[in-house]
Amino acid sequence: MRTPLRQRSVTGLALTVACVSALAGCANPDDGAEGGAGKGTEDLVDSVKRDAKIAAMVPQNIAQQGSFAAAVNPSSPPIKFVDGAGKITGFTPELVTAAGKMMGLDVVMKQTSFDALIPGLEARRFDVILTINDLADRREKTDFIDYLKTGTAILGAASLPQDEVTPKKLCGLSVGYVRGNVQQDLVAAADKRCADAGAKPVTGTAFQDINAAILAVQSGQIDTAWGDAPSISYNAEKNPSRYKELYREISGPYGVGVNKQDTELRDALRAALRKCVENGIYQKLLEDYGLTDYALTDMSLNKGPADDHA
Repeated sequence: MRTPLRQRSVTGLALTVACVSALAGCANPDDGAEGGAGKGTEDLVDSVKRDAKIAAMVPQNIAQQGSFAAAVNPSSPPIKFVDGAGKITGFTPELVTAAGKMMGLDVVMKQTSFDALIPGLEARRFDVILTINDLADRREKTDFIDYLKTGTAILGAASLPQDEVTPKKLCGLSVGYVRGNVQQDLVAAADKRCADAGAKPVTGTAFQDINAAILAVQSGQIDTAWGDAPSISYNAEKNPSRYKELYREISGPYGVGVNKQDTELRDALRAALRKCVENGIYQKLLEDYGLTDYALTDMSLNKGPADDHA
């Protein structure tokens, strides 16, 4: 019987994964995949002023404490990463920090793993969660302010013989993905297609974050990494001697997640994000982080796909 992909043993990679995860968390944006992104807007967020109308929308308990907690797994440059000084930064942390300043609030970034984001939001350990795909099953308890297009992409080493690998052409290859993200199911579906066709299996390996998967590609531990399009594309563009993008599909949006019960906070944050669009902060951040292809300026609520495979 064929072993389900998500249950396959990855013990042979355990030590390597731990090592590359540690390296990924300490990446220097001037020297690694981040490539110095964000350097052009270092002072932009600091200059943002409180907007009295938006601040009046903030729920009283949060206004009194003067801050809200934003959970983030900072592993996907240029969207979110840890800089050389150990600070969580990137397009999304800067955008949400700017919105927080308009609300009259500090934003406290809380580093966590991807698979702990929604459980932590539901348990009230965080007020919002950053940069997560707006999917149908997640919308049962979470509202999403959709602020950026995303999709899925596959990265390989520059030395890989194939220059194009679609989801239907993964048979016989090893693929890394982030545990709990949409690519986990996409890899499982690709593996099933190969099994149905009598072809070689897709060997899937779950990683804690996409940086770890990309570094495993670099070290030759796996053939490919399948992750969210903005981060995969950015890594391939910034490091063409190491990586190449094999496949990309733009589909559903990234959202900032807010507990469905926290409607006042959601609406205040949404108003602040829209103000960032109106006053040009959003566009400047897009340009500085190389994300203009992914602009989504409406800040709509819960407009992700009806299924969970986008």
